[in-house]
Amino acid sequence: MATIATPMETDRSGSSPKIRSRMEQEDIRAGRLMMLPALIIPILLAGVFIFGFYLTLRNRRLNRGDLGFVGLDNYIKLLQDERFWHSLSLTLKFTITDIAVELTLATMLALALSVPLRGVKVYRALLIVPLMTPPVVGALVWKVLYRSGNGGFFNWILWKLGLPMQGFIGDPTQAIQSLIVIDVWLFLPFVAIILLSGLQTLPQEQMDAARVDGANEWRIFWQIKLPYLVPFYIVALFFRAIDSLNVFDTIYGTTKGGPGDATRVLAINGYENAFPFFNISYGGAVFVALWVLCTVTGSLLYLWVKRSQQ
Repeated sequence: MATIATPMETDRSGSSPKIRSRMEQEDIRAGRLMMLPALIIPILLAGVFIFGFYLTLRNRRLNRGDLGFVGLDNYIKLLQDERFWHSLSLTLKFTITDIAVELTLATMLALALSVPLRGVKVYRALLIVPLMTPPVVGALVWKVLYRSGNGGFFNWILWKLGLPMQGFIGDPTQAIQSLIVIDVWLFLPFVAIILLSGLQTLPQEQMDAARVDGANEWRIFWQIKLPYLVPFYIVALFFRAIDSLNVFDTIYGTTKGGPGDATRVLAINGYENAFPFFNISYGGAVFVALWVLCTVTGSLLYLWVKRSQQ
């Protein structure tokens, strides 16, 4: 008696249940492999932090080795160190001024680039040029521009105009302001792009209705655009606050914390103690304090976001 072979049942996609099950298992295995970096990197970071914190509890010097366990002595010394408090206040001054200038200029720049004028796309493309510049390279270029005497570009212009030359990064009273200018130039495009992306998603109907009601552009900005941009401001503020608190390369590439202690922010303070002064334990304590400052700042910004959403 002849037997009739029945075809294997298939789903709508044309694949059998066995093949589909095997494909799903392969996808699951591939997904687990792709998750490994997300698990390994936090473990490595946590391990580095724990080891760094352990070093702060000891008296370890690069030129003399490990001199034993000292407990919280490095942190007590930190709280009694006037140079630490000077670095802390300088870091906060740098961060607050830097962010205030960047947000103000980025708002004006984003508003200007959101106007559909001829050639605006070219200016938007040019906006990312500073972002493509490594901070150390940008710092070295600005160091040449700030050079004292008429050998520096800015002082050459002042000399040509008959104005007194300035010390810029070589003057303790002008150094931190000059470094803020460099940082603003480097990261202003980043903030402007975030705000510009927010302006591109504005509800055009509301602005058209406001114009019909007789509202001018200033009133539209304050009552429609600015409230709508608040989430974008918070994103920019979060990234730039953490980045400014950790500023190192811009300052190290220009002044290395000088002249004197005029630009000796926390990151420079920790680096100098850990390496040039060979006190890696005390330098680590400075960086732990910087980590606490960044964590508190990030937590406060997060709470601000949660409260604004309620």
